[in-house]
This record gives sequence, structure tokens and C-alpha cells, in this order.
Amino acid sequence: MITAQNLSLFFRDGQYRLPVLQGISIPIERGEWVALTGANGCGKSSLIRLFNGLNIPAGGSLTAAGLNLRSPENRTAVKQHIQLVFQNPEAQNVGSTPYEDVAFGLENRGLSPGEMEKRITRVLQQVGLAHKSETDISALSGGERQRLAVACCLALQAEMIIFDEATSMLDPAGRSDILDLARNLWRQGTTILWVTQRVEELAESPRVAVMGQGTMLYDGDPRTLFYSSELPGQLGWEPAPVISIGRLLQAKGWPLRLLPLTEQELEAIL
Repeated sequence: MITAQNLSLFFRDGQYRLPVLQGISIPIERGEWVALTGANGCGKSSLIRLFNGLNIPAGGSLTAAGLNLRSPENRTAVKQHIQLVFQNPEAQNVGSTPYEDVAFGLENRGLSPGEMEKRITRVLQQVGLAHKSETDISALSGGERQRLAVACCLALQAEMIIFDEATSMLDPAGRSDILDLARNLWRQGTTILWVTQRVEELAESPRVAVMGQGTMLYDGDPRTLFYSSELPGQLGWEPAPVISIGRLLQAKGWPLRLLPLTEQELEAIL
């Protein structure tokens, strides 16, 4: 789905070029779940905006959904395949109701009214908002607005959805709903790039990529990251309770492959 090789990106500040990304290489296969993390200002948002054509790399090579993103036409076309769900739920809605919001993108694609209605009904049902299709968007909760943003992505038949810290402004129940929705989509074949700074969400991801100051510091499995790497400590991460217990087990000689990452794995051990 994504093949990025030695990507660089610069922003201009007057006569100076400020480096934002330096030598980033990362492949993402179709149907994969990758969690991307790093401190604020490390370049995460700049990188994901390269993936769907919002930014243009200064150097390196990048293909997304089989399209070379050096081409302006391809940067426009890739948005059909790769969609973003942003951090702020209120910044993504253009319609006055969920039905109108999903319809907006479909109208721009020139779908017939009959096909639009079928697709809108299906995706609102898929995200659990069918019963609120005609509700005023201002009456929706933050979690419901994020689910609506996902519905808009699904209506456009996105092959990959990038969640850019999409749960950071939600309460625990809303976070859980969006994470469960993303996991269901992943199980159905959608490629997911999950951008987060929550350690527990990283631990539950099959693959974690860690950025720092515009470079890629780590790309691999979470068990190695949390139990065999000094990176979490260097970055000042507060370990999740499950990881803290796992480190006690590690100190007593438990092998890496048995150390827990999730509450379910810890429960099985206990």
C-alpha cells in the first residue's frame, strides 16, 4: 500500500529551509495495521500528509496505492484510496446531518442518487449511526463525529484509513468505540495507520513505528520495543501497568515471547 524510500521534507522560513523529515523509509503492506508514534513536532503529521498527497516530498521516492506521488494527477487520485481521520472531530464535517455529510463526498464523485442512498445507508449502519442519519451534527458527541468521519472514508471506498490521533480529544468510552471500529475495519481488510501517543495502544498493535526529530527511530514488533529496547526510557514514556508487571516477570527470567502486552495476555498468565 505504501512504499517510502529515503523521504525528506523541508519547510521554508524566509530564506532558510527547515528540515522536517530526513531519510524516512517505511513500507506498509495492504491489510496491515501499523501504529505510528513520536513526540509532538517529530514529523508524524507531515509524514502521513505525504502518504495521501497533501505534502510533496523534497527527496526520496514514494508510491501509495500503486501511484507515484511525484505526479500531481496521482496526488489527487490517491485521496480516493487513502483517507484521513483527523484529531479534532469538529473540523471534519461539512453537512448539517450525518446523511448530508456522507453525501457531500459522493456528490463530488458524481454518483447517481440511487447509488448514493444505498452507500450512505450502508456506511452509516456500519459505524452505528443509521438511527441518527437526520440528526443535527451539532447534537452528536465527539465519538459520534469521529465515527461519522470514518463513514465518509468508507463511502469513498478507501483502501487505507489513517487515524491521526483520532481518539486524543475523546473520553474513554469514545476512544474505545473508535479503536474497536478501526480494528473491525482492519479485520475486514482495510489497511490501518494508527497515529497515537498512548502507550497502551502501541502495546496492542502488531507493528510499531517510532519517530523522533524527523527520523525513524524504530520499526518493529511492540514486545521487542517495550522489553528489549532502551528507547521507551530514553523518550520518557510512562509504562502501561501491563508492561510494568511484565518487566517484573522479565527480571525473574521469563522469556521475551511470554511477556504480556495486553490485559488479556496478563489475565491468561495470572
